[in-house]
Amino acid sequence: MEQIKETSGKSQVVERTCLILRELGRHGPRGARLIDLTQRSRLSRPTVHRILATLCAENFVQRTEDRRYRLSSVMYELGLNAPSPVGDPERLRPLIQGLADRCGDTVYLAMRTGDFSHYLLRCEGAYPIRTHVVSANQTLHLVSGHSGRALLAAMPEDEAEDIITRASRDRSLFGEASPDSFREEVENLRERGYGWARDVTFIGVAGLTVPVPNPRGAAYLAVTISSIPQRLTQERAQSLLKDLHATAQGVSNLIEINTAI
Repeated sequence: MEQIKETSGKSQVVERTCLILRELGRHGPRGARLIDLTQRSRLSRPTVHRILATLCAENFVQRTEDRRYRLSSVMYELGLNAPSPVGDPERLRPLIQGLADRCGDTVYLAMRTGDFSHYLLRCEGAYPIRTHVVSANQTLHLVSGHSGRALLAAMPEDEAEDIITRASRDRSLFGEASPDSFREEVENLRERGYGWARDVTFIGVAGLTVPVPNPRGAAYLAVTISSIPQRLTQERAQSLLKDLHATAQGVSNLIEINTAI
């Protein structure tokens, strides 16, 4: 009986440590205050502090000068050896191509990598005028594309603001937008759950984008329909939203199935 209690206690410590690590991941590079972690985890302050002290001693977590806690570079090194959550993007092509076939336009699947979005897939519809401004396997800054807007809106506000602030040092990254107007777009997307814009990232291009739901935290994938502004009007964008959301959910479901295997 004594050994069962001990094993249960050790398991509880591991579960609580994993909970703290997940919360730190949600807060991004800026980090989280002790009170943030206490409130979010619903653990006692001494418990959270004890776990953080151990994680710092093992170099999995850093304490910043402003007394915040964040994941250390050791976690990044570990992540390099972890498999991609997407796996082979070709498994997702039928979903993305299906949406492109139905709407007739170009559809992208992009994944966040730090301050950037990496375009995993580009699928073409039958409409003869196409917007080939981004290629598959191309990487753009998050502030430089429609998909990036969805990914920024899906993350904690302070983390998104840090990324936008850093990007503001090079105004050319924002295309036709300004940092302030870009912030407004991201906030609108955060409230509505989707983003639609035209002639802001590239002149002559309109985009409709949504994040792919992630049941474990912030979205790291986005699905975007791209076309010319005359075709992808705001009214037509509304009519495409249901199918776009359904495709994003389908991508999420397929990733979850393959993650569980």
